[in-house]
Amino acid sequence: MESVIVLLIYLTACLTFDLIACDSCWQINSRQMPYYKLIKPNARSNQLVLSTATARNVNECRIFATVKKALAFNYGREMDYNERSIDIQSGSKITRKICQALQCPEIHNFTTIVEDRNFDYYSVYPSFIAAGSSFTLACVPKTGMFVFSNNRLNYSQARTACQKMNASLAHIISEERTNGLAKYIALTTPAFVGLSNRNHEKSWKNEFDEPLFCFNFRAWGKGQPTHSRGCVGLVQPAKSESGPFWKVMPCNTILPFICEISPIY
Repeated sequence: MESVIVLLIYLTACLTFDLIACDSCWQINSRQMPYYKLIKPNARSNQLVLSTATARNVNECRIFATVKKALAFNYGREMDYNERSIDIQSGSKITRKICQALQCPEIHNFTTIVEDRNFDYYSVYPSFIAAGSSFTLACVPKTGMFVFSNNRLNYSQARTACQKMNASLAHIISEERTNGLAKYIALTTPAFVGLSNRNHEKSWKNEFDEPLFCFNFRAWGKGQPTHSRGCVGLVQPAKSESGPFWKVMPCNTILPFICEISPIY
């Protein structure tokens, strides 16, 4: 009888854990999406265009940009006026609207934006990002805006430094993110990113408190994780070795770090 009770308690605990885990993962999928905001009217960006489509209105353009993972878009009248069509009922000319999904937003004082009364420029990021002189601001296409530190801090100090810029230590739990961010860091020198296990929870989490088990991607280096607790550094190995990987570091280690700028919600 006692063995049956123990088994029931064990199964109940497992079921409870699974429900909690499912709830945590469900919240990730239901998280609010960034919003494309009108940043500059009567202008368009010359950032690289991912894809172009016609759109009946700006909301249709927003949907198209979201599907393409664009970080910004240009929306306006088509520039080739010879392709205007005629409305059969009214006989009037119809000017088609064009949507240009952009892989990156304007980040360097709008140096690639041009005045154009036929277009408006939208972005998921604010018009000004205060990175500071000790950071390098960069765009990882279709992924986000990041700042790379030129100084070194421990994990807690790095978190605070990121928060002062309305940012967080970078979320890296995807192949696109791990590979994209690794291109900007020094070879063989780890940089702190937003993945840690510091609270005896036996669960690795990012800076949004999202558990690693909710994601399919892993980039642990050989023999990693070496400990059940610690903070994760992203490593770009020497070119003769395999691709970038995650490495567990003591959280009080002094390292460079990567912040992720928060988009507009």
